[in-house]
Amino acid sequence: MLTRGLLKKGFLIFSSLFILFILYLFPTKENTQINENENIIPETSIYLIDNHNYVSRVSVAINNKDQETKIKEIINYLTIDSPSSSYIKEGFNPIIPKNTKLLSVQIDENLVKVNFSKEFLNISAELEDKMISSIIYSLTSLDNINKVSIYIEDSLLIAMPHSKISLSPTLDRSYGINKVYDLTEVKGTTKTTVYYLSRYKDYYYYVPVTMVNNSNKDKIEIIIEELTSKAIYQTNLISYLNDAKKISYEITDEYVLIKLNSELYHDLNESNLIESVIYSINYSIKENYNIKSVMYMIDEIIIKNYFI
Repeated sequence: MLTRGLLKKGFLIFSSLFILFILYLFPTKENTQINENENIIPETSIYLIDNHNYVSRVSVAINNKDQETKIKEIINYLTIDSPSSSYIKEGFNPIIPKNTKLLSVQIDENLVKVNFSKEFLNISAELEDKMISSIIYSLTSLDNINKVSIYIEDSLLIAMPHSKISLSPTLDRSYGINKVYDLTEVKGTTKTTVYYLSRYKDYYYYVPVTMVNNSNKDKIEIIIEELTSKAIYQTNLISYLNDAKKISYEITDEYVLIKLNSELYHDLNESNLIESVIYSINYSIKENYNIKSVMYMIDEIIIKNYFI
């Protein structure tokens, strides 16, 4: 009896070890998925020139976790004829003049100081403002970076190369991008940045436009009016929201609540554009408000909650 019991116990141990061995050789689907995801290169948003000469938001692959290395790679993408420029999506172009070298990068809390070679100044008068916007918006897309200082051969850039317009020693996204001016007076100006959808062939992307005016309206009201306006600045800027009356909103310190008309939501769903349009609103709100989330409601039911 004792021998038989030992044999039975030994058989159970051997069977258990054999099963574990099989599981080790053939991992579960969940484990396989995790391993596959580890090989996915994360994407970062940078701002390149599209074929309509707008500074546009485009995603690129950056396989680095170190912040300084990410900054160097972003500048590489933004520089004409750099190694990374060959990987840019069709329809978009870098803007920093070719042969420009990034001499150094220094990160001081939420400020990054980028030091370029003198070739940086070879930018044309027509593109100098767009280049500054591209650098500011690309670098401040990184976590924990919200200010940029630009140096040329160790000297702080305090004015545009051609127009000589003054530049702040530290630049942030309040600088604006693709700026459109509609001013009635110099005092009391406000800036509101709205992200429009645009498309190159089958690729949808976003174009931020900063409106500089004397409006005293809430920025969210300006955003909705702009995204439902029929007077789009160029035909390549797309708005699928055709009636501001079909959208209302509430603002708190923590979130913005967007109420969509059920007919509008149905139409966007039918055209498979609901996510693209929602992100257009989200990016616009994030650019103008310091809040934690944007919620969407239809018929008193929350359908989306995006943390931004």
